[in-house]
Amino acid sequence: KPRGTDNPVTGPPKLAKSATVVPKKTTASRSRSASVMPGGSAGPETEKQEEEEEEDQHEDDKLYCVCKTKYDEDRFMIACDRCDEWYHTQCVNMSDLEVDLVDQFICPPCVKKNPHLPLRTTYKQRCLYGLKHVDPESPKACHKPARGAFSKYCSDECGVKYMQTRIDAWAKKGGKRDKLWESVKNAEKREGVVVIAKNVAASDDDQCRKEEQKLFGNGKPKKTKVEREVERLNLLLDQVVRLREEVKKGMEVVVWREKLLELATERAEQVGQCGWDQRLCFGDEEWSDFGAGVLESYEETKIENGSSQGDMQVDSTAEEDGEWWCPGKSMCDRHNGWQAVRHRDVCKEKEKKEDALLNLTTREREIRKRIEDIIDPHAHNCNDIVPKSPLKASNTKLTNGHAKGKMHGDFTKKGKKRKAPS
Repeated sequence: KPRGTDNPVTGPPKLAKSATVVPKKTTASRSRSASVMPGGSAGPETEKQEEEEEEDQHEDDKLYCVCKTKYDEDRFMIACDRCDEWYHTQCVNMSDLEVDLVDQFICPPCVKKNPHLPLRTTYKQRCLYGLKHVDPESPKACHKPARGAFSKYCSDECGVKYMQTRIDAWAKKGGKRDKLWESVKNAEKREGVVVIAKNVAASDDDQCRKEEQKLFGNGKPKKTKVEREVERLNLLLDQVVRLREEVKKGMEVVVWREKLLELATERAEQVGQCGWDQRLCFGDEEWSDFGAGVLESYEETKIENGSSQGDMQVDSTAEEDGEWWCPGKSMCDRHNGWQAVRHRDVCKEKEKKEDALLNLTTREREIRKRIEDIIDPHAHNCNDIVPKSPLKASNTKLTNGHAKGKMHGDFTKKGKKRKAPS
């Protein structure tokens, strides 16, 4: 980029975290984000403007680059992507024409301070038309970056110019332009690229792993299709079995509630009270902790106190916690008809669990049969050959395997023609 001109080769401004040339100063101050304030403003805006002028004055006195000089609007500068300090392109051995190609700029001080880190300045791929120019380093050549992996050129214009130069060179050597069409008419647009990664130095763990693989192999032999299918079915079988066990556990809770409902209903009839037992609402955790003791409390109370006593407790702590049963009248307003309601709920829940248990059991049998058929298919074929019922004689006239009424001589007449009467 020529200095002090508006040549189109100039690089765009680059802010923090990307290589940037500093735009030329248009005012007396060098604020990176200068904002022009109205001249007639007063009050807080005037104070803010004064503060900005002080900051700009402080920045004008700041020293930049490795050369430790003040800002000069006639020299190109670029910002480091690591420390965010500004440097002259000439001081870091960078041509002004390369500014647009910089992808990530790392200043020499950052590289020197961090020798253990792979810090370096990276560049974008340059336009192919500029690389193939007669004088690639001249300002007349294109110094813009290519458009990416799907194009070698910065624009369609550069691509057309480059292909025109190749066609002209072909024609000067005696080639015919018409034949070029035959070689490119079936060409397709690039749809993807393959990036070849460089080999990274293996760590100690990777090196040990490679040595073990040399001695013992990778430890993961390839599985056949049958083995993969059997493994998949075994995993599915484990899931079905686990679900079936959970349903069976839930079924035990339902049976417990059914038994508790029977005992509570019987007790309510004997004592002539409402008799609603709050333990009918126990969940799985309460059932696992107190389920057996609840049923035993009914039986023990019957033996000790008789079936007519109505103040039964669950255990010794029941007196502190209060009674489990409702002592109201038989037609309690709060629990009216609780026997029928709970009976329907228990029956519905029990039916639901039985259906789920039946489906899971059937599913388990099907999976086990499929595994057996895959592992030993011949056994399944042999079972299909065995008849389900005894064999029946095809000729019911046979006795002990011999025919009645036919002698050996009769078979000799088979096939002879009968003579016609004279």
